[in-house]
Amino acid sequence: MKKLLTWVTCAAVALGVMACGGTAEAVKESVPETTASKTEEASDADKENKYEKTGIPVKLRLGHAQPSDSITNKAANDFAKLVDQATEGELSIQVYPDSTFGANADMVSGVESGDLDFFVSATAQFATQYKPISVVDAWYMFKDTDHLLRFYSPECEVYNRLMNGMRDAVGVDTLASFYYGARQMTANRTIKQVSDLNGMKMRVASDPMPTAFFKALGAVPTPVAYNETYLALQQKVADGEENPIISIQSMKFDEVQSDLALTYHQHQMFNFFLSVATEKEKLNENQLAVLRMCAQTVAEQANMDAIAAEKSMIEAERSKLTVTEPDLEEFRTVCQSIYPEFEEIWGQGVADSIQKLAE
Repeated sequence: MKKLLTWVTCAAVALGVMACGGTAEAVKESVPETTASKTEEASDADKENKYEKTGIPVKLRLGHAQPSDSITNKAANDFAKLVDQATEGELSIQVYPDSTFGANADMVSGVESGDLDFFVSATAQFATQYKPISVVDAWYMFKDTDHLLRFYSPECEVYNRLMNGMRDAVGVDTLASFYYGARQMTANRTIKQVSDLNGMKMRVASDPMPTAFFKALGAVPTPVAYNETYLALQQKVADGEENPIISIQSMKFDEVQSDLALTYHQHQMFNFFLSVATEKEKLNENQLAVLRMCAQTVAEQANMDAIAAEKSMIEAERSKLTVTEPDLEEFRTVCQSIYPEFEEIWGQGVADSIQKLAE
């Protein structure tokens, strides 16, 4: 497996996909020394560490709901290219963006059954089937991006425990995770402190967790379908909403809101999910190892892309909206006060274990 890792890393350099570290700071610093030195390594790896071909081509399908010009789709295509090169074309992955296979719920069913081989989406996408994983969506569970990436590490015990539990319960294997963005709040009035949310109608999905957190903050949770949110904000059915900045821009919520509050109340990761049915029916251990290493390499580069893009997007919003930076400690204290309501779902001590990673 170590030899395969060397080969995949070298192949990644050839494709321009750079492997980096596990935290935001490490992501900035861990850049390959020189292309020349990596090329030499690739040459040696090509002789000694080649992928062991079976002679049987395997075609796989990857689906996700993000647009074709998104960072998610770039990561998916980089993954497909790296796998193709690492296996000399024996494993080929066709990427289908823009909900080609239906809504997220349809793709969840597909990857569970093996009708879809890969699914790229948020971690808690399977929370209905495996409730403990909803802990990652709790508001202020993660202090910052470094804390988030410390949890989403192959070396993190509580991460592995949750992912293994989801694999057993749902039939999906998490190959690697990459940063999608932090959720912020927009509204038609300024939000600087918790009391500013009192009585404000805030759009929510039909999900008990954001409903509970908004209630704790004094807002009035207002259920609205995601694709109807723009109209609801425009017609004042809702006073505000919360989403990652990439969604706020792509859905043009900034056209019908006056303020953006940088609350950073939830940090989200996307994942390369592989169907366990696919593992059993189409892949051997050698192929699975290559897929895992390729996914992890691409995820590290995707972290760099997403973190940089998020900063740029927030800066761009300053020319459109009034941007405030509330006292996060006040928001964090209120939200964490209702964690006990969910502990039975998450598991005893799970939230505490995750939060200790920030220390």
